Amino acid sequence: MTDYENAFEEHIDLAKNALKSGNFVLAEERIKNAMYENPHSPCVHNLYGILEELLKEDNLAHKHYRVANVLDPTYKPAYRNLERISSFEGRATNKPIDFGDKPEKEDDDLYVVEYDKNHVGHLQKKEGK
Repeated sequence: MTDYENAFEEHIDLAKNALKSGNFVLAEERIKNAMYENPHSPCVHNLYGILEELLKEDNLAHKHYRVANVLDPTYKPAYRNLERISSFEGRATNKPIDFGDKPEKEDDDLYVVEYDKNHVGHLQKKEGK
């Protein structure tokens, strides 16, 4: 890893720890430092969304979760956080905030792309889901 990557990862880890411990001033400082290192990281915007959500700034949280989703539509933590705070069901079930620090399961996808004889992909729901 380069110094740049090490600095970015360190800022991300310290921001997650600060958010979890409720030290929002330190969390914001670390998120801003990480954003300076890599402004196009979905992880950074996801953490900023978490910070804003914890500060009860839902509009700003939505914006950062959406930016993270636009930057990388495959980044599931931001998608899950956006879904959680955007839907009544998500709020009612008290789903946990996704910090993006747990490995993803590959079985989480409900759909798979299947190609026909003309090599056109079609989205199909997985069996048993």
